[in-house]
Amino acid sequence: MNAKLVSIQSLRALAAIMVLTSHALLYPLAEQTLVFGRLGWLGVILFFVVSGFIMVAVTGQGGFEPGAFLRRRVLRVVPLYWAFTLLAAFLALVLPDLFKSTVFDGEQLILSLAFIPFYNPASHGLHPLYKLGWTLNYEMFFYVSFALLAVLRARQRVMILTVAYGGLCLIGMLWHPEGPIPAFYTSYMPLAFVAGTWLGVAHIEGRLVNMPRTVALLLLAVALAGLAEGFWLDRGVVEDGRAFLGFLAFAAAATALVVAVEPKMPRFAVLERLGDASYSIYLVHIFAVGAFAGFVLKLLEPSNGIAMTGAVGLAIAGGLALGWACYVMVERPLIGRLRRFA
Repeated sequence: MNAKLVSIQSLRALAAIMVLTSHALLYPLAEQTLVFGRLGWLGVILFFVVSGFIMVAVTGQGGFEPGAFLRRRVLRVVPLYWAFTLLAAFLALVLPDLFKSTVFDGEQLILSLAFIPFYNPASHGLHPLYKLGWTLNYEMFFYVSFALLAVLRARQRVMILTVAYGGLCLIGMLWHPEGPIPAFYTSYMPLAFVAGTWLGVAHIEGRLVNMPRTVALLLLAVALAGLAEGFWLDRGVVEDGRAFLGFLAFAAAATALVVAVEPKMPRFAVLERLGDASYSIYLVHIFAVGAFAGFVLKLLEPSNGIAMTGAVGLAIAGGLALGWACYVMVERPLIGRLRRFA
C-alpha cells in the first residue's frame, strides 16, 4: 500500500470509539447489558477485519521476508501492550480496589506477557491479566500464521489461511476443547482476520475500485442486515456465534464500501487522527473510564439519570483525550525510536 488509506484509518477510529463507548456505558452498571456489550464486541470484530486487510495490503501480491515482517509487528504492538500490562499488574498489586476484574498474579503476568491464553478466574474467561489483551493474543496468532505463509503469493496465502482457520473453528464447534489454549484458538473469532485478508486481496487486485452501484447497494444492505441481526439476536450471551456472523457481515461489507469510495470520500481530519491513535485509545481507555466515570459517580447518585449520562459522556471524552495524549507523547515517539530495529 503506497499511501495510507484514509478510509481504513476512519474505520480504525470507529472501532476504537465502539469499544470505548461500550465500556463507558457498562461501567456504571452492576451487570452486563447485551446491547452495550455487543457494541464493544463489534468494535473488536471490525478491528480484526481491518487488521487482516492491512496485512495483505502492505505485503502485496508476492512473497515477503517473514522475519522482517514479524519484527515490525512485534515492535509496533508489543512494547506498548507490555507497558500497560505491567502498569495494570502494579496497580492491581498496590491498589486492588481500583479494578473490577483484575487481580495481581505473578504466573498470570508471565503468561500475559508471553501471549499465552489461560483461564482467568477474576474475569471468568480466557483473558490475560490486563483483560483487554485477549485481542492482542489473537493478533499475534494471526501475525505468526501470516508470516508462516510468506513464501506464497497473496491469494494462495489467504486460501490456506482460510482453510486452516476454518478447520480450527470446525474443531471447536464439533469437539469443544476444554483446555484454555485449544479452546482459545479453535474459536470463530480468527475468521474475522480471514474476511479482512480476502478484502485485502480484492484491493491489491483492483477489484474494489470503480465498484458498480448495484454491488455497493448490495453491500450496504448486507451491512445493515448484519448490524440488525447482531444486535437483535438474543440468546443470553454477548459473544454469540450467530450474532458474530451478523457483525462480521457488517464489518466486511463496511470495509469493502469505504475502500471502494476512498477516492470520493471526504476527509475528516478528526477521524483520521483518532485512527492513527486507535491503538493507544484501545489500550488506555479503560483507565480513563474508571477514573472519569468513577469520579462523577462518587459525586452524584448512580441512580440519577443526569449523573449516569454525565459519567458516560465524560468517560468517552476522557478516553479519547487520554488515548490521543498517549499516542502523541508515548506511542509515536516510541515507534520512532524503535524503527531502527525494524
